[in-house]
Amino acid sequence: MSAEERTVSGLQQRIGRRLSVEPYYMLVEQSPERVELASRSDANRSVGMRVVAGGAAMIVVALIIAVSGLWSAGAGSGFAVAALASVIGGLLGGLGFQRMLGGYAILTTYNTLVADAEAQTLVLRQASRVGAARTQLLRFHQITSLRLNRRPLAVGWPIRRLQPIVALELLVGDHVWVIETAADAGDLVALAQALATVLEKEFVRE
Repeated sequence: MSAEERTVSGLQQRIGRRLSVEPYYMLVEQSPERVELASRSDANRSVGMRVVAGGAAMIVVALIIAVSGLWSAGAGSGFAVAALASVIGGLLGGLGFQRMLGGYAILTTYNTLVADAEAQTLVLRQASRVGAARTQLLRFHQITSLRLNRRPLAVGWPIRRLQPIVALELLVGDHVWVIETAADAGDLVALAQALATVLEKEFVRE
């Protein structure tokens, strides 16, 4: 692990939790001793682009407010109007820039999961071009069971509707760790079996 990486401690999942109708990961390596997953290259594109677009829209509105304030001041409304518009525009522009930066971070996020029987660890890692990489580690003895569990997911915009999905989950003490989700349980069976083999646990369907 590099000096720039930050390790997230605790049993509660902090990395990799993502609910979707499409699988997030692709299987990079599979053997009885090791399973490695990597996020798909386009997995974060739609979410990231929405966030970037929202930030860009906020910056445009900020510029309009600032220019309107200057125009009003030139038309005789006074310096106070221009100053107020500049403050509001500056705040909104700053928020828009932060949102665009967050969207870029989402666009460039790359997640991996490695379950290693020899090390007896499951490691989640999240990296992007913004900020330091983060890792979270589970030891096999902390994992009590592995299951395929049905969940509802709100999908669609602007009208939201509930769609049933299936989640591949680890039970870790009182916490549930979501490893992968899909609309079709068949998309997760091979992964569930591969992880069950490495973890030496049976997976259950609920």
